[in-house]
Amino acid sequence: MKIIYGLDLGVASIGWAAVELNDIGIYEIKGMGSRIIPYSDTEGDEFSKGVGESVNQQRTKDRTARKGLDRYQLRRTLLKKVLKENHLFPDAFLI
Repeated sequence: MKIIYGLDLGVASIGWAAVELNDIGIYEIKGMGSRIIPYSDTEGDEFSKGVGESVNQQRTKDRTARKGLDRYQLRRTLLKKVLKENHLFPDAFLI
């Protein structure tokens, strides 16, 4: 028998489950649940009106922006490398 654990990390909640897989391929749920991340008083008011966002949601947006910038810079660096290797990018333009 094999136990598989699942975890779902959301913006304002964390969910989990434990599933057991028998030898013949039948799944049995052993446990599951979730935890809601509470908002502060002002966050809850704004969020219920549809204009607010949780602290975690803002952190997720910031992290996504940083990752996007990092990927953009990596693509440019790799493109310059390939172009230079194939003599398609003059040295005068290298930064």
